[in-house]
Amino acid sequence: MRAKIIIFLQFISIFVKILLILFLLPFYNCEFNPDFRAFVHNRYGLPIVNQLERRDLGNDASTGGGPVGSEEAVVIVHGITNKITRFNGIIEKLRSQGFQVFGTTWGDGGTTPVGLVELRCAYVKQIRSMLIAVREYTNKKVDVIAYSMGSPIARKAILGGTCVDTRELLGPPLTEHVDTFLSVAGTNNGALPCLVPIPVGTCNKKNGLHCESEFLSDINKLKGYEGTNIFSIFSTSDEKIGLKMCSRLVSPIIGETGYVRKEGLTHDQVMDNTIDTQINFIFKHRPK
Repeated sequence: MRAKIIIFLQFISIFVKILLILFLLPFYNCEFNPDFRAFVHNRYGLPIVNQLERRDLGNDASTGGGPVGSEEAVVIVHGITNKITRFNGIIEKLRSQGFQVFGTTWGDGGTTPVGLVELRCAYVKQIRSMLIAVREYTNKKVDVIAYSMGSPIARKAILGGTCVDTRELLGPPLTEHVDTFLSVAGTNNGALPCLVPIPVGTCNKKNGLHCESEFLSDINKLKGYEGTNIFSIFSTSDEKIGLKMCSRLVSPIIGETGYVRKEGLTHDQVMDNTIDTQINFIFKHRPK
C-alpha cells in the first residue's frame, strides 16, 4: 500500500509540473507581437519575417511589437553565441518604463563555437532589416543598445556601404534614423584574444576581430555615423575582450559623445550590472 501511495504521489508531482510548464510557456514565448509580425509581412514579405523572427531557433529568438508608446523604440543587439533572450533583464525594465523593445537573434544561438563566429554580411543585413522595420513601424527614430560583438555588427548595419566579405551593397547610412547608439562591452576596435590573427574564424583579418581586420577598419574610418548620440560602457577588467589592443582601447567608439569606464567588472558584469546606466543613456543621454 505504501508503495502505491508513493507511486501515486510521484505521478501527481509529474502531472503538476507538466501543467505548470504548459501554463507558463506563453509567458516565455518571445516571438513578435502579431501586429508587428503582420506589419513586417505586409511591408517586406515572408522572407524578412523569417529572417528577423528566427523561428528556426525556437520561440525565444526574437521579441517586439505591440502598441506604439510615447518613447522611442529600442533595438537590442546581442553578442557572440547569444540569443536575444540573454538580455531579458533590460528588455523587461525598458518596457516597464514605457519603451517598446525589439530584438532578433543573429547567428545560430550558440551552436557555432566562439572561436569560429565571424562578422558576416548576413548578420549585418539582418540587423539592418530590423532597424529599418522598427523605424517604419513606429515612425520614430530608434535607439540601439549593442553588446559585445553585436556592437560592430550594429555599427556596420547603420553605416551601410559594401560588405567586406561578400561585396554586397547594403545601401546608404541609417544615421538620421538613430537617436542614441550605446555600445556595452563592445569589440569596436578588436578583442585581445585576437592579438595574433588566425586565417579563419573570429580572429581573421577579413571579417574578424583582429584589430586590423578589413571589417573593423571599415567601420572605424568614419566617425559620428552611429546616431545623434553615441555612448559606450566598458570595463578595465573585461576578461573576454581585454582593455587595449594595437595601442587602442578596444571598446570606445571614435567620435563618441561620451563613455563610462568601469573598474573591476567582468565582461558579463558590464552588461548585467550597468542596466540603470544604460537606460539613463537612452532616456537622458547621460549616465546619471
